[in-house]
Amino acid sequence: MHGAQENTLKQLTSDFEKKNPNIKIKLENQGSYIDLQGKINSTMQSPKNLPTITQAYPVWLYNAAQNKMLVDLTPYINNKNVGWGSAKASDIRTELLDGAKIKGTQYGIPFNKSIESLTYNKTMFKKYGIKKVPSTMEELKQVSETIYKKSNHKVVGAGFDSLANYYTLGMKDEGFNFTDKINFTGAASKKVINYYAEGVKKGYFRVAGSEHYLSGPFANEKVAMFIGTSA
Repeated sequence: MHGAQENTLKQLTSDFEKKNPNIKIKLENQGSYIDLQGKINSTMQSPKNLPTITQAYPVWLYNAAQNKMLVDLTPYINNKNVGWGSAKASDIRTELLDGAKIKGTQYGIPFNKSIESLTYNKTMFKKYGIKKVPSTMEELKQVSETIYKKSNHKVVGAGFDSLANYYTLGMKDEGFNFTDKINFTGAASKKVINYYAEGVKKGYFRVAGSEHYLSGPFANEKVAMFIGTSA
């Protein structure tokens, strides 16, 4: 966590320590989400070295929950002294609270939430005659093809930071929620996969690959736009 979010967290920590002088908090920035997940996974073998609190996606902690290494936060949420008195009183959206559960148990509290957003190079759009920012998947494909062709194949039109997010949202657009009942070989799934795969094969789309995020290639003007999380 960096930037404004990091500064906010430091301020919240400072405020908490002033109100609770007997408690000292040591903040540790692990770098990227990948670094953080790796650190948590490697430390699972030595539970005493795990942090008291960590930022994490629930899926990272599934095994920890199964091994009873996590704390159910419901009693704390329902306690008026340390919590809100109830989940409803917290004023946190139910779907966000549910997203921090593992098999129905509230092991987490929504910490920050990002959304997928399109970032594009305005100067590059003007250079290649793009007058409208794409707002549909079909327009994204058309604009990407145009940029790739007009740049003599030097600039990739677009890409998605996360293949998992792309697939999940793509299936949502097709009317399917991502559950254990999803049909990966069904017509909708093939449509979502082929849309991206075809673009990558023809060159106007790309994946992040070993660079993890497309913000780097975007900054170097190797890709004209990308879809990634806002946080």
